[in-house]
Amino acid sequence: MSSTPPPPEPYNPPPTTRADAAQAGYPASPSYQPPTAAAAKPSNRLGLIAFVVSLAAIVIGSILAFIGGMQSGALVQYATTGANGTQIDAATLPESAQQAAAVAGLLAVAGFLVFGALGLWGFIQGIIAAVKNRGRGYGITAIILAVLGGIVVAVVFGIGATAGAAPYVNTIG
Repeated sequence: MSSTPPPPEPYNPPPTTRADAAQAGYPASPSYQPPTAAAAKPSNRLGLIAFVVSLAAIVIGSILAFIGGMQSGALVQYATTGANGTQIDAATLPESAQQAAAVAGLLAVAGFLVFGALGLWGFIQGIIAAVKNRGRGYGITAIILAVLGGIVVAVVFGIGATAGAAPYVNTIG
């Protein structure tokens, strides 16, 4: 048995034009097609909106919490020092101080609720933006702001309470 290779196939050069290819039975080469809108770079608007909402959550929540902290800090003037430490007795507060305490509580709660609602929106939309690559950087930043923003709002509330109590600190007792 000899292992001689088979004779070579006749050399047929490929067609040079589309018309020659069609006549020879070859499939036509693909023609140029402009990229579609789906192939274009996705918009970063989704991530940008998530970022702005998360930032607004922190700003609005902090403003409301600061004002509520100022109101609650001003109630220190009615505090008394006793065996159990410094306390405020709600029964002995004048009517105006009770109203100020109610407003302080409402503002503090409103600040945290506004932050919670807007922060949750920014958090969820930031996740969607990061996953869909529609403003991934903005989306990740929105997630970080939404997660850490509660700490910022709480600290701002404490700063407001400290600032509200500052004029009355020396008068306790």
